[in-house]
Amino acid sequence: MWTDLKRNVNLLSNNSLTIKTKQMKKIITFCTILLFTLFAEAQENKFAEKRAANAVSLITSNMDISDADVVFLKETLYNKYATNASKIRGKDLTDDEKRQIYRSAFKETRKKLMTVFTKDQVDKITEFEKMSFKK
Repeated sequence: MWTDLKRNVNLLSNNSLTIKTKQMKKIITFCTILLFTLFAEAQENKFAEKRAANAVSLITSNMDISDADVVFLKETLYNKYATNASKIRGKDLTDDEKRQIYRSAFKETRKKLMTVFTKDQVDKITEFEKMSFKK
């Protein structure tokens, strides 16, 4: 009887260890996937942040824009670059498909900028933005 009881305790402890091990593997796998996802997102955001900062720097050095408008401009350009990158990266798109994404983003960004800036200002912003790509 004593050996039966001891055997049952060993079986229970082995089963609970197996269950805990499986749960730990699932938790570790989930955390690893989560970290990779966050890292990939951070990389994309760094690209968009740097590109927006370069464009805004060139634009503000050549145009007289208020601080509030600079913040709006930086957010707008950042959103444009981050959205474009998320739509294009890893999707194996053709050049025409990419061009359509860029065109629609350009139109959408232009509409958003027209809510704050004049047409002439938006034209200059667009021109300086294109120049910032070449720097």
